[in-house]
Amino acid sequence: MAKNYFNRYVWLINTINRHGRISREEISRLWKRSSLNDTGEELCERAFHNHREAILDTFGIEIKCDR
Repeated sequence: MAKNYFNRYVWLINTINRHGRISREEISRLWKRSSLNDTGEELCERAFHNHREAILDTFGIEIKCDR
């Protein structure tokens, strides 16, 4: 299970790096089509923010949001 979350974090970091400025909704749509997404569900806002916090704690990378 921890490996799955680690892979999600790496996917999120890579996605943001590739696209630059990207909306959370677009990230969710890309996640829905990702091969890492076994369930085919979108990345809800709460999960996104939990991932942001975990990425900061794990990698020291801050993902900033501009609403």
